[in-house]
Amino acid sequence: MQLKFAEEIVLLLLGDEGRHLALVPQEKLNLALAGAVLSDLAFEHRIDTDFKSLVLIDSSPMEDGLLDPTLARIAESKDAGDAEFWLCEVAKNGEALLERTLEDLLAKGILQSAEGTDVQVSQGLLRSRRYPAAEGEAEQEVLLRIMRILFDGDIPSPRDTIIISLADACGLFKGILTQVELTDRQERIRLLSGMDPIGRALKKIVEEFDARKKKAIPAEKPIPVAKGIPIFGNAFEAKRNLVPFLAKQYQKLGPVFRVRLFNRNFIVLAGPASNRFLQKQGRNYLRSLEFWYDFNHELGITRVMPSTDGRDHGMFRRTFAPAYSRHNFEINLETASEIVQSQVATWPSDRPIDVVNAMQRIVTDQIGEIAIGFKPSEYHEDIKDFLDILLIVKLAKQSPSFLHSRRFRKARRRVEEFWQIILADHQPGRKKHGAKNFVTEVLELHRSDPQQMPETDLMIWAMGPFLVGMDTVALTSSFALYHILKNPDILRRAAAEAETLFAEGTPSAAGLHRMETIHRTAMETLRRHPVVPASPRHVGTGFEFSGYRIPAGEMVLASPTVTHFLPEFFPEPERFDIDRYLPERAEHKQRDAFSPFGIGTHRCLGAGFAEAQILLILAAVIREAELALHPPSYELKSTYSPVLRPQNLKVKLTRRR
Repeated sequence: MQLKFAEEIVLLLLGDEGRHLALVPQEKLNLALAGAVLSDLAFEHRIDTDFKSLVLIDSSPMEDGLLDPTLARIAESKDAGDAEFWLCEVAKNGEALLERTLEDLLAKGILQSAEGTDVQVSQGLLRSRRYPAAEGEAEQEVLLRIMRILFDGDIPSPRDTIIISLADACGLFKGILTQVELTDRQERIRLLSGMDPIGRALKKIVEEFDARKKKAIPAEKPIPVAKGIPIFGNAFEAKRNLVPFLAKQYQKLGPVFRVRLFNRNFIVLAGPASNRFLQKQGRNYLRSLEFWYDFNHELGITRVMPSTDGRDHGMFRRTFAPAYSRHNFEINLETASEIVQSQVATWPSDRPIDVVNAMQRIVTDQIGEIAIGFKPSEYHEDIKDFLDILLIVKLAKQSPSFLHSRRFRKARRRVEEFWQIILADHQPGRKKHGAKNFVTEVLELHRSDPQQMPETDLMIWAMGPFLVGMDTVALTSSFALYHILKNPDILRRAAAEAETLFAEGTPSAAGLHRMETIHRTAMETLRRHPVVPASPRHVGTGFEFSGYRIPAGEMVLASPTVTHFLPEFFPEPERFDIDRYLPERAEHKQRDAFSPFGIGTHRCLGAGFAEAQILLILAAVIREAELALHPPSYELKSTYSPVLRPQNLKVKLTRRR
């Protein structure tokens, strides 16, 4: 398996950790990939090039999805062009070249899928630093080869000379080497990179590009502002339903605009181009600490996972991924089902049931039993009050007096009491069952690395599953139940699926996967009522996006769910339609269209856990009880407090199984 130049360029940029591409301007990365494609065509004797010309030698396709499109364009072109011309032409498709290169590396097993749409170098290859080769000989990993050539004086192969030439021409070494290393090795890089004609042509293009950019720096374009009212700005419109409001502004103003929500100003990034930027480059410019600072300070802790970035965030995600995984929920389906059954058994038949409260009780008991080994039944209201008030005051910046209320002081005291019970149960030799859970992982990290997980932070980290899961799952389940009860056809089909799931008693993971109607209902609920509609971020390093300069120090509101309300992706976006997810329509599979659990490095770690939990809760509730909206004419209204939730959603229990 001979790697292509584009594949080695990508692997070079992934570096030692093998997770994220080094920070390189997109235009220069596009040119480097274009140079890599032309170099491969030259190595395959399809083209020949020098400073003055690029000549087609053989137009026969190679059955290669990365190289053949460029070869066909050269063969079909009536205009002769030199290497510079074709470098610029091929670079226009730079994003597509990168996507195809990543796909090829995945197919070869060199990269593996990570969270969301991320990829990373396969762990075995990252450790061995060698790739499989067609002749059976393992090829040394590109970063190690290049470093030995630059620092140990190893003699480069012709292929390595080209890689060095491409990397130097496009400034890729600035993302790989420190400034001291780059200065020290600059002369050797210059000598090696001058040996390749495509690399020389590429360097000339980049130098001209940089010169033009310096000469014609345009005046900063003012960021458009969403119209609002004095003092309150856009707060009232946003509070009614934030994402449709942002989608409306996106359609008027474009992918970058300013909003004012009470006393806070944000630059909004929205739309498909924003989603691509957040997925690929957001980690380089945006951070979370400032938004969460007051929350952390109030609790006297160093951080919670959502407030971390970079390597620390990656380390925490890897550590806690098993506890937050779909698999962890699915191996506990029996326990989760019994909790739903026991909660439904307490629902009254003589008065209306508050749906959100009922769902939150189910969710907190499930999270408690699975994630920390304790159902927090008697502490449910305390956990809810403690977290809700902290989020309202410290994140939403509303009602600061709540922190001094008797209700909050009681909730905080009770949560601390609950933590002591959990902590005592997790002392060595005390845990009744040997299975690991989220708390055991927190405590193990504390014991192995108290700097990363200090004792002061243990309680709030143990409450983490409630912080990220209680509202998300309970509110999505509440919205979904409303739509099921409002639509008799969906209810009929969902009830049949629920019966099938429980036909043999304990539900199975395979049975959960087969519930098409309930699954599509959950997906449409997540599209139509995203409970985490936008993520505030602080701009650590200024950047350019869509023709605007986003300066350092600003607060950005990144809203990947705006695309959920754009008719070009989801026709009639205000209509609740579960058929959007049928294979023949598959509207959610359009690029950058559907991001219910966030995007980029901060995508919800428990997305799989939450999705399985929502499906199980809906199926079990529908099977255990016949419910009707109260009153039957109720029409859904929602508000933000502090996240999107239905207002006054109640049901009546008409028959219990």
